Amino acid sequence: MTKKKVSKKVKKPKETQAEKVMNEFLDWVGEQNPEALYPSDLKDAIVGVVERCGTEPLIVLDKQECIRIFVERDGMTEEDAWDHFSYNVIGGYVGEGTPFFLTKIEDVMM
Repeated sequence: MTKKKVSKKVKKPKETQAEKVMNEFLDWVGEQNPEALYPSDLKDAIVGVVERCGTEPLIVLDKQECIRIFVERDGMTEEDAWDHFSYNVIGGYVGEGTPFFLTKIEDVMM
């Protein structure tokens, strides 16, 4: 029998209330529609779900928040962030569970 060393457990940082709510929400979405997908690196841009008659809920992300994440987290210029978003995020169809991306009225009219 091969013996393995027992590794010390690493304490995980305590989940914030916002993270707890988001994880519970994503669990709920997964129960409603196991095919629903989202870009895991853009989890903070999730604003809810969209539904219509005859379809299961799909995740919706805020486009402007996606751009903000790319600029602040990844150090992209706004122009580079939009290029990246257009080509790699919104341009990436991954099947029926592909998420939606929201353009808010104030983002168009201001």
